[in-house]
Amino acid sequence: VADVPMPEPGAGEVLIRVAYCGICGSDMEAYHTGMYAPGLILGHEFSGVIVAAGPDVADWKPGDRVVVNDAIPCGQCLPCREGRLDACESLYMIGVTHDGAMAEYCVAPVRGVHRLPEGVSLRRGALVEPLSVALHGVQRSRLKPGDRALVMGAGPIGLLTLQCALLAGARRVAVTEVDPTRAALARKLGAALVLDPTRDNVSVALSALTDGQGPDVIYVCTGAPQPYRDAISLVRKGGQIFVLGLCVEPVEADFMSVALGDLCIEGSLAGRAAFPAAIDFVAQGRVDVESLITHEIALDDVVDKGFRFLDTPGSGAVKVLVRIAGEQPAGG
Repeated sequence: VADVPMPEPGAGEVLIRVAYCGICGSDMEAYHTGMYAPGLILGHEFSGVIVAAGPDVADWKPGDRVVVNDAIPCGQCLPCREGRLDACESLYMIGVTHDGAMAEYCVAPVRGVHRLPEGVSLRRGALVEPLSVALHGVQRSRLKPGDRALVMGAGPIGLLTLQCALLAGARRVAVTEVDPTRAALARKLGAALVLDPTRDNVSVALSALTDGQGPDVIYVCTGAPQPYRDAISLVRKGGQIFVLGLCVEPVEADFMSVALGDLCIEGSLAGRAAFPAAIDFVAQGRVDVESLITHEIALDDVVDKGFRFLDTPGSGAVKVLVRIAGEQPAGG
């Protein structure tokens, strides 16, 4: 943790006093590998209160409580012109390409700023961004009411995907997870079956759950490589594998089985299109985000009680939330 100059909002930007910021799996990867620019401030899952606006900003004012879509498309490249904004070739990404929210203040383009409804705490608001990723993935997938699904990995994205799949009408959702704390939380949040792939025969258990067919859709929500290989043999013929996790390691896979099984493999990075709905889901209590927050820490403790703690086997952590300004009254 270091002192840096106060950022200033430019044209089309606002300055936000950060309330809470979650530590994401991609933040952990950056901590381990240093894959971003030296000195870049991490953090993209956050909420806060606007304290200043750029000279041309009229719709936002100091005191507005906000959450931010961290991935802002350019609007000019081919994917953007095709309407695939999350596939933008020049994404402005808070905490990735530009300084993020693990700081007292953060600048954000107004194109990514959303108002947080009254009655929704800033603490819960910090989970809107990961919820938008999970919700967008489920909406993009082929899941239909009555389908059976498997979520591989019960981290925050996996647990949110579990809830979104159930809300979308999935008849049964199974989860694979090795960590007992996360497995227990998956059961609490509605998983029909929770399997430990190091102990359980996942294939046999899923066959029994799905009348011998296999899951209609598998959501891979982990950074570990093995589930990406396993998904091909577990999904039903004609089924879909939807990738929501970020695995930095190259993965060898059986693509002969992809062709023979008439499988669809698809993925998504962010959740821009689902962001307003994610806010509504939190405001209406349709998704339980509070149960995912297992630890809340101060900004000064982000290394020892955040990144290093999350690296500790058996930590029992799901979502570690960094409390910066915390809950703030109207007017900031």
